[in-house]
Amino acid sequence: MNRRTLYELLATVSLAVAGVGAILATAGALLQQVISVAAATLCTLVFLVPGLYFLAYARRLRARDLALAHAAAYATARGTLDVKDLARELSVSDEVATKILRTAVREGHLHGRFDERGRFVAESPRPETGGGPP
Repeated sequence: MNRRTLYELLATVSLAVAGVGAILATAGALLQQVISVAAATLCTLVFLVPGLYFLAYARRLRARDLALAHAAAYATARGTLDVKDLARELSVSDEVATKILRTAVREGHLHGRFDERGRFVAESPRPETGGGPP
């Protein structure tokens, strides 16, 4: 399970518990149970705040994955890529572009290496062998 899925799951559970707390608070208010309303409202807030944080973090991770996939597609389309070209495409510094390429390689979005001139040479993904007919 990747991090984004984990945070989406945490957000879903937290927000669902907060929703149940809100329903219980409403029911307590209708039944004029002050202590029940206070407890349910507190539980709602305790689960709502982290749920919203987890949701926002999962969205940031999704945006990050999309950016890495874009950088990988750009590098793969070029074959041999000067880091300055990627930096210009993404409107970032050369150092940040290098970090993006290294992160894309490390996380499996891209296959390749840096040559002796500092350019990135993208490699086509190797087809997986085995499991198919000969």
